[in-house]
Amino acid sequence: MVKTTKFGTYRQFILESEELRVSVMELGATVTGVDYRGKRVGLGYESAEDYLTHDAYLGAIVGRFANRIGGGSFPLNGRRVELPRNEGANTLHGGPDSWDRRVWQGHIEGESVLFTLVSPAGDNGFPGRLTAAVRYTVTGGALRIDFEGDADADTVFAPTSHMYFNLRGTGSVLDTHMRIPARGVLEVDEALIPTGRVLPAEGAFDFSGLRPVGQNYDHAFVLDGSRACEAVCGGVRLTLDTDFPALQFYTGAFLGEPFGENGGFAVEPEFYPDAPNHPDFPSALLRAGEHFRRYAVYSFSDAE
Repeated sequence: MVKTTKFGTYRQFILESEELRVSVMELGATVTGVDYRGKRVGLGYESAEDYLTHDAYLGAIVGRFANRIGGGSFPLNGRRVELPRNEGANTLHGGPDSWDRRVWQGHIEGESVLFTLVSPAGDNGFPGRLTAAVRYTVTGGALRIDFEGDADADTVFAPTSHMYFNLRGTGSVLDTHMRIPARGVLEVDEALIPTGRVLPAEGAFDFSGLRPVGQNYDHAFVLDGSRACEAVCGGVRLTLDTDFPALQFYTGAFLGEPFGENGGFAVEPEFYPDAPNHPDFPSALLRAGEHFRRYAVYSFSDAE
């Protein structure tokens, strides 16, 4: 079932099944709340205005390129594309005035909500006019997000959902038990830009079996199959399946009020950070006339 409400001045859509209730507003195509069997497990601010005064990208769709592009530039078709920098010398989550601050066009299609956004040529420096579409569907205990896109010129496109979770509903997430079936983790420099090396997922990065998170993370794991992660806490199990090649695991150390330090974690399915500057990484290039399509499924169930 899908219905509409107002959240501040923005239209909001409520997708519901017997197990799951997901709220999504048109600002940023942002998930403002996820409730599993009546328990809030997906974080959201109390007011719509809070989403414009905080910079945590809480629940939003980010793009055109999620995560970081080193030096705020990349090569494309024999020239250098220059982007505005919004994290030191680098471009984060598409640059300033990111998609979390844009009003998406949303409408109900059956049991889904489809949001679309037109990003004009030159938007934050990215070439090509790009039309992005994000579809949210709730079935049973699962939230499925389908990402699509088309451009009229060669560009890069690597969106993600920036939802944060706390499966207990409150308190620190560092005792959440996490499993990430990864074949490696990207080595990064002090600015969190990949060096190009893929390191073994061992030591602090070994989440081959469920274990407590225990510390802060802001790292890209190279996935080994469609199962991206499994998290268990507070009697709730979250699994994420996707066809994106990487998972950014972030413990929300800088999420801020009202959630406090480590009050939520983000598991962001995505392309490798800085992929346009690394020819050996999976390509985030979207050619004119090609159709982009990726998915992510967040499934919730009871955990013993």
